[in-house]
Formats: sequence, structure tokens, C-alpha cells
Amino acid sequence: MTTLLAALRVAGALVVGVVSGVAGTLLHQLWWGLALALVAALVALAWLPPGETRVGFALGWCTPVLRGALERPAGGFLVGADAAGWSFLAGSAVLLVAALATVGSGRARADDPGDPGSAT
Repeated sequence: MTTLLAALRVAGALVVGVVSGVAGTLLHQLWWGLALALVAALVALAWLPPGETRVGFALGWCTPVLRGALERPAGGFLVGADAAGWSFLAGSAVLLVAALATVGSGRARADDPGDPGSAT
């Protein structure tokens, strides 16, 4: 049951990441859209528990962002090669690195001498 709840939590974070990444991709050209998207993503990442849930959110966020940086069939890009586009891509990379950096921090090792629960 715990595994099912963890999988649902990761799937939910992935969906929220995709939706917010799409919204950020569409609004990043406006100065307030760029600021709102990146601040909201970083706050959401900090709010989520460390580990797989954060990675799910960050992967969900980065998928539409990177898709927006690819050329569309009609030509053109959703994430252009201007200051706003590069800032948005850099912020997305920071988001992904921050999520990956906290993967192991959610679990404490039983043999950690600094852990008061491991004393015998």
C-alpha cells in the first residue's frame, strides 16, 4: 500500500509539473510570467518532500520546457533564443539539478553516527 501511495504521489507531482511547465512556457516572454513561473516552480520544489517526488515534478516541468525549445513543425520556437528564453531554460536546469541533488537526502542511514536513533 505504501508503494502505491508513493507511486501516486510521484505521478501527481509529474502531472502538476507538466501543467505548470506548459503554463511557464507559454508565459515566459512576459517579465511577470517568467518571474511567476520560476518562483512558483522553486517554491513547489521546496514544498515537496525530497526524493522521487521532487524529481517527478522537475521532470514534468522540464519536459514541456525542452519541447518548447525545439522547432515546431510550422517553424519557430516557443522558447526563443533571447534573454527571456535563455533565463527560462537556465531556471529549468537549476530546478532539475536541485531536485536531483536532494534524491538521497530523504533517507537517513541506520549506521550514521550522527543519527541519535542509531545509538545502542
